[in-house]
Amino acid sequence: MVRRIVIVGAGCGGGTAAQFARKTDRVAEITMIERENYPQYSRCGLPYGISGVIPELTNLIEAPEERLKKNRIGVMLGTEVTSVDPGSKVVHARKADGAEVELPYDSLVLATGAMAWVPNIKGAFKDGSKELKQGVFVLRTIEDARGIQSLASKGKRAVVVGAGLVGLEVAEALMVRGCKVTIIEYLSNCILAMVDDDMAQMMADAIRGHDVKMFNEYEVTEILGDDRANCVVAVDRKTKEERTFYADLIVIATGQRGETMLAKQVGCDVGNTKQIVVDDRCETCMKDVFSVGDCTEYPDLITGTPTVSGLGTIAVKMAMVAGINAAGGDERLPKGFLQTRATEPFGCQVAAVGPTSAQLEQHGIKPIIGKVRGFTLPDYFPGRKEIYVKVLAHPDDGKILGAQIVGEDRVHMRVNAYAVALQAGMTVHEFAQLETAYCPPAAPTMDVITIACEAVRLKLARGAAKN
Repeated sequence: MVRRIVIVGAGCGGGTAAQFARKTDRVAEITMIERENYPQYSRCGLPYGISGVIPELTNLIEAPEERLKKNRIGVMLGTEVTSVDPGSKVVHARKADGAEVELPYDSLVLATGAMAWVPNIKGAFKDGSKELKQGVFVLRTIEDARGIQSLASKGKRAVVVGAGLVGLEVAEALMVRGCKVTIIEYLSNCILAMVDDDMAQMMADAIRGHDVKMFNEYEVTEILGDDRANCVVAVDRKTKEERTFYADLIVIATGQRGETMLAKQVGCDVGNTKQIVVDDRCETCMKDVFSVGDCTEYPDLITGTPTVSGLGTIAVKMAMVAGINAAGGDERLPKGFLQTRATEPFGCQVAAVGPTSAQLEQHGIKPIIGKVRGFTLPDYFPGRKEIYVKVLAHPDDGKILGAQIVGEDRVHMRVNAYAVALQAGMTVHEFAQLETAYCPPAAPTMDVITIACEAVRLKLARGAAKN
């Protein structure tokens, strides 16, 4: 009997699940259902499409329909899943022309992703609707990016609400297009979900060095304008002073929320994070129903706490596992994810792995910290760049719990070494002994990543001596 696999969502999660299901079962009937009009594309590349670094937004498409057809993977674009009957194992969907379709399945993969989250801002939406006011955007889809592009031109005033990864990447894209950009952030600094405040400050300095204004600890309360938005009202959270920011376009980049409505209807458990609970096979509590990506929760390797990632790398890893298992295999995820992350707007590269100091302290761990300033090349070699490395270690045994790196060059690959260390459960003593590659035009004799661990090791040794 031919296995029938239905995948809801054709983003990087759904598309990857389909590919690995096909590798596992060469004859299965595989169908993806996608409400957008594009097959799998890189959402992470959207800011670079807005800026023009990527010439056409459609260049972001990673799995064209021709390739899917060649691999005998069906895709129904512009189609919305209306319901799923888990008893009879049937997916009900509606095409753009209103036609109703029914798809029976043996295995179901929910790759429904997430939606951009808009906080309760008065005037953000058109009266009595869920549609954003003209001139107000989020960034989640190719069509969102097209809308932002349509208004972003030299001299235009742009306000970005939120200074997380997406907010900063969009702000840079608008700056590249010639806009006068202002960023408004609720927290005390940018990218605090990614790195500690002292490391985030280096990014904040880079932002202001590009003549982009950033206002921290401001809460956006209202967007003014009748038919079209023309300014943002924000309140200083310290002084309660109200301030108005005039804008020709506004991008709200305040995070995302997983799309779990369909999963709840199917009967899948939703955890404390309000996302779909999956096991190490990416299977939900419903037999033969799998889920991957932004709509799921899975343990963090360091804290053991169920966590929502939102990272494309994790969505793909989950999708590989779900696709294999949906096709009859038995693949497993690691015990937890590391949340290895990176960004580089405004000429400042930032990379991190593992929890931040604040996140560790929420779990009762006050880490021992080693922070060092180093260089990418030997002192005598031209072109060397500053690089700052911060390592977080357990106070009891020196086990590496996290790392953060900021610099202008060669940052992202260095954090991958720490990712290996975290996965292997290495201590700072073990990592400090690491033999790193050296040649003058590539790296110094002692890499800053090992020197930072040596700094923690010495702190631990002094602490042991005092005891």
